[in-house]
Order: sequence, then structure tokens, then C-alpha cells
Amino acid sequence: MTDRTKEISLVISFFLAGLGIAYAGDVKKGVTIFASAIICNLLSIYFGLIFSIIAFLLWAYGMYATYMYFQ
Repeated sequence: MTDRTKEISLVISFFLAGLGIAYAGDVKKGVTIFASAIICNLLSIYFGLIFSIIAFLLWAYGMYATYMYFQ
């Protein structure tokens, strides 16, 4: 993998949780993180802060997993 792929993956993961790692090659993990983040964001509308925190943690984990995929 090139540095350009790593940069693109991290940018995608910044804006869409989990899809950066799917772009990098780990599709199953990426789609799982993305779907979980979407569900948590939708649930945060009705149930409040706890699901917002979980969605943020999923976003952060998606960024971390994308970065670690290239190590």
C-alpha cells in the first residue's frame, strides 16, 4: 500500500466512520463500524447522550483501526 492510500483512507474514515478501513481492504470490519455508528447516531436522536458517546467512540475506533491497518 502506498502513502497516498493511507492518507485517503484516513480522510474517508474521518468523515464516514469505518469506511476508511473498508477502502483500505478490511471490508467486513469497516462496514460493521459504519453500520454501528449509523445506528447509534439514529438512536441518539431518541435516547440522548449515551448513544452519542458510543457513536463518537466508534468514530474514534474507526480512525484508530484505519491507522493501525497500515502499521
